[in-house]
Amino acid sequence: DNGARRCFFHVTGRPRLNSGRGRLNFIPMKYALALALFLTSLCGAEKKPFVLYAMLTEETKVELSDGAVWLMDKGDVFPVAAYKNQQKNIVLRLAGATFMTETARTRILTKEEEEKGLEVYRKNVRAYLESTAKKIQKSLDEKEAPKPPSGE
Repeated sequence: DNGARRCFFHVTGRPRLNSGRGRLNFIPMKYALALALFLTSLCGAEKKPFVLYAMLTEETKVELSDGAVWLMDKGDVFPVAAYKNQQKNIVLRLAGATFMTETARTRILTKEEEEKGLEVYRKNVRAYLESTAKKIQKSLDEKEAPKPPSGE
C-alpha cells in the first residue's frame, strides 16, 4: 500500500478518495448531530433575555430621544441599550425612549443588585409615562379649546 490512498467509486460513478476508515459514515453522523442539537435546544429551559443594568453614580441632566429633558438622580437604574464612541458613552433606555451619557457616570449592576435596581427603574418608568401622558393630554386640550370669536 505504501501509504497511498485507495480510490473507491461513489454512487455518482466518479472516483472518490477514501482513507479506508469509514469516511462514508461521516455525513449521516453530521446530520444526526445537528438533529440532536436542534432537539436539545427545543427541550431546554425557557431562556431569560440577557440585559445589563447601569446605575448612575451622580446626578445627570439628560435629553431623551423624544426631546424631553430630565434630571436623573444619583442611584437611578436603567437598562443598557448600547455603548458608543469606543465605550466612552453609554446609551440607556427609559421605557420607549433612550438617552446617552458618559460611561464614567455609570456603573454596571451585579446580578445581586438587579432586583433592587429593577424597582428603581420601574418607578422611573411610571414617572416618565405619567409625564408623557400629561403632555399628550395638555396638547389635546389645547387643540380642542374653542377659538375666541373673530371680531366681525
